[in-house]
Amino acid sequence: MTSKVEMVSVVIPTLNEAGNILEAVTTIQKELTYPKEIIVVDGDSTDGTKEIVKDTNFCKLVVEPRRGYGIALRTGMRYAKGNVVVMVDGDGTYEVRHINLLLEKLVKTNADLCMATRMYDPNKAMGLMNFIGNKVITFCYDFLYGQFLSDTQSGFRAISHDALNQVEFHEDDMSFATEMLVLFAKKGFKMVEVPSTYKTRKYGKTKLRKFKSGIEIFTTMLKGFMHKEFIWRRLKS
Repeated sequence: MTSKVEMVSVVIPTLNEAGNILEAVTTIQKELTYPKEIIVVDGDSTDGTKEIVKDTNFCKLVVEPRRGYGIALRTGMRYAKGNVVVMVDGDGTYEVRHINLLLEKLVKTNADLCMATRMYDPNKAMGLMNFIGNKVITFCYDFLYGQFLSDTQSGFRAISHDALNQVEFHEDDMSFATEMLVLFAKKGFKMVEVPSTYKTRKYGKTKLRKFKSGIEIFTTMLKGFMHKEFIWRRLKS
């Protein structure tokens, strides 16, 4: 549970995001009102992303040559010193100006995790196929794990560092975000959401491989659910 924010470690995974990363980190640096550190974990970009991050003088750059969304976030979280960790993509699609809203909701509800839900975004910038896929995944997750989340695939999250230390991650790519929710549900951690908006990517290409990621996400959910002890607890409840 998070009753107070002492320091925030913002962890941002990047791979060839030279057109987007500067706006993202400067907005966070300006808007985030709590003591903070910004950690950019770069997959050894070749487009100048690393140089842009270095030149800011307020970001910590960690080069992680192993590719994978989950690998990058796990690496960044190991460097994090704050009692709250915020994860967010560096592609400029999440409204990082809302970062304080996540932290305030986390503290107000004494939760372990607060996610920015994009399901109430009037702009609907997510795209129809991604929206439908997200809805299906979220419905399955909520049904299996007894939760009431609306956007399980949101990559903009504020998380108790203490909660992170109590679970062990294994997923290397996009299914890492789902693995976190699976592990948190099994631990009985409190998870809440706050409405946010979503923006269309301005530069570069998405790293999401929809079919591959979808298979991995459903596999992660089912593996977690099929654990015998968890099934027994769900039946009892």
